[in-house]
Amino acid sequence: MFYVRNISQATSAFSRYAGKMRRVAPWALRSLVALLAIACGDDDNVTAKPDAASPPPAGDGGDVVAAADTGTSNVDAALPDTGVGDAGIDTGPAYVYPYFDINHILSTGQSLSVGSQGAPLLSTTQPYANLKFNTGVVAGGSATGMTSFIPLVEGPTLETMSSGLANLITQMAEDEVFKTRPAPANTHVALVSCHGVGGIAYAGLKKGTTPYANGMMQATRGKAIAAGLGKSYVVRVVTNVHGESDHRDGNTSYKGDLVEWQKNYDTDVRAITGQTLPIPMLHTQISNWPFYGQGTSLIPMAQLEASTENPGKIILVGAKYNIPYAADGLHLNNHGYRQMGEYYAKVYRRVVLEGGTWEPVRPVSAAISGDEIKIAFKVPVPPLVLDTTLVTDPGDYGFEYTDDSATPPQIASVAIDGATGVKIKLSAVPTGPNSRVRYAMTSVPKAKAGPTTGPRGNLRDSDKTPSLHGYDLYNWAVHFEVPVP
Repeated sequence: MFYVRNISQATSAFSRYAGKMRRVAPWALRSLVALLAIACGDDDNVTAKPDAASPPPAGDGGDVVAAADTGTSNVDAALPDTGVGDAGIDTGPAYVYPYFDINHILSTGQSLSVGSQGAPLLSTTQPYANLKFNTGVVAGGSATGMTSFIPLVEGPTLETMSSGLANLITQMAEDEVFKTRPAPANTHVALVSCHGVGGIAYAGLKKGTTPYANGMMQATRGKAIAAGLGKSYVVRVVTNVHGESDHRDGNTSYKGDLVEWQKNYDTDVRAITGQTLPIPMLHTQISNWPFYGQGTSLIPMAQLEASTENPGKIILVGAKYNIPYAADGLHLNNHGYRQMGEYYAKVYRRVVLEGGTWEPVRPVSAAISGDEIKIAFKVPVPPLVLDTTLVTDPGDYGFEYTDDSATPPQIASVAIDGATGVKIKLSAVPTGPNSRVRYAMTSVPKAKAGPTTGPRGNLRDSDKTPSLHGYDLYNWAVHFEVPVP
């Protein structure tokens, strides 16, 4: 027994052991919370969060937010809770997932979005009911060519991230998030189509270009084919794997370009489909800029800032230095593409299936006292870890200190500080102005990207989300530079 004075204390206490009750029926959980509210004299309505078989990301980035059912569905929106207990009790309205028969994912970007160097094929069978157009994963833009859906398998020669993305989404939806829902709302069928083009900067992919028009045609044909099958249809997200060519071209407005890009997709696709559900853009930072001969890049910070300044619209999955690359050190290999797809799938689960928010491992504050710097982080699944096994140490675990003095002090040590912080000890008290800490931001020019060379670091969280293919899916800290006041 425990004593509480109000419903806030009651729900807080209950949340501490809610994870132990994950087999209790959802109605029982709600009844218990209601009784607590009555006993405490609180008139607020309290509802449980939706279920999931594994807890949603914890820590700073994990609050579930309400979202309205804004599309036309074949299934009543008033579905039962799905039984996940570890998230505790939410005092707001429960998220109601809007079901659709066909869930379209539009994929754009440059060569990494279409699987360049991703041979040989890995995903040659479809384990679920996920789909592509009859014209292929990279579907093109022919109104007369795209006539049907067929099972999603890779090919004819390259592995893209499409199968890794769709298949892990469906596995998590059907085996975890929606497993207690009535059919067909216990399923999730993904349609994935790519319209990216290798080596093309934003100027060649934005609204008004052929690749962008191809994406609009894919949405048009997806809706029409689904209607012909008597299926409800929605575009859920746009995935984007991009930025290298804008680094190469010295684009200093890339952050604004990302904002414009997402806004145009959201506006134009919804005009085609008639949906009111918004369409966020999921993207990753580039980690391979040394290929072009520079040791640093402005693009990763533009990608990070676009996401922090446009929450829920531009969503940063993470960096890519921990993923295996092809021999050229610019593109991923076949396993790298499939693993990258699974990283996008984790974020899709959080944002689309669970109606939550997502942020990667990123800094939120930094402060210096004497010769010691402390940095606090957003951490999807605490605690933070310094891992030199999966990613080799480039020196000081990827951290750098700099200021505007002639000889800034060096880093003496780096250590984890609690579950969500890092503590950096300097060799001396800094005296120069403009103190800054960088992470995974500097490399030898021409170095190949990947876990053992190029710009990288060793900071990750403790996310143990299972991969369908045995990959580690920890969330690694993004590339960043922060001021240290």
